[in-house]
Amino acid sequence: MNKGKLRAGFTVLELVIVLSILVILAGLVLQVMPNLLARTHLAQCSDTIAEINKAWNRSYVLNVRYPDAYDSLLDDTQAVSADLLSDHLIDQTAAATLNAGEVDALAAIGIRYLVDGAVDASNTFDYAPYGTASRLLVDTAPILELDLVEHLADGNELNLKRHLVREADGTFTDNSANTRYFVFGIGPNCTGVGPGKLIQEAPVHFAANDELNPASIYQRFLVIFSIVYDDDHDEYVAYFETAAGNDHHGPTSVGHHLEHFHEGSNNDG
Repeated sequence: MNKGKLRAGFTVLELVIVLSILVILAGLVLQVMPNLLARTHLAQCSDTIAEINKAWNRSYVLNVRYPDAYDSLLDDTQAVSADLLSDHLIDQTAAATLNAGEVDALAAIGIRYLVDGAVDASNTFDYAPYGTASRLLVDTAPILELDLVEHLADGNELNLKRHLVREADGTFTDNSANTRYFVFGIGPNCTGVGPGKLIQEAPVHFAANDELNPASIYQRFLVIFSIVYDDDHDEYVAYFETAAGNDHHGPTSVGHHLEHFHEGSNNDG
């Protein structure tokens, strides 16, 4: 044998050592992988929520209105469907109607139409494809209202404040009786979505777990609007509150995602 020639292959002992090292490394990777995936979800969602907030606020500054034609999050019968929404989102919301003053308040900031789910829609991608007809927002048809009591009981993940009125002495008055919050989805039919619009495509919410897989449940980002009855002027005023994630806690804010991101960093490195 030519001693100057390199030996090809491994001995049995060398193979055992290499395979043992690979098994150990694989075990380490499997231990940290769930945490890495969870933190990726939290970071990606935080960034998307912040970008939507920035785009929506810019739209109002430039056009004095917000995008229109959101996903109603209701099915084709205009009802809440367990086949479409997560359990927590269902627990924190209910189909409700508006009065004429509330309809006018939303129209004043640009919201006149909603898009219901297509027949037999059961996930993000078949909910309401681009070209699905929208319906005029009227006081006889339901929209999805956030149950403030349920949401606050679940930790106020959106950090809602519109119902709290700051007084001159620094105290707060609870104005929940005159404040309503509503939840919509940013789908492909939204007027803020598309070439040359605020965002190029309707973003899909990065699933936190298998239960929130976009292929089996509605997982687009949400927007929250409020309507407040002004006692002094006897009128209704609508406001954009925030974009939101569509998580296993229900609608969630940037703060919620960042809190859990850093908790995961502290717990698992």
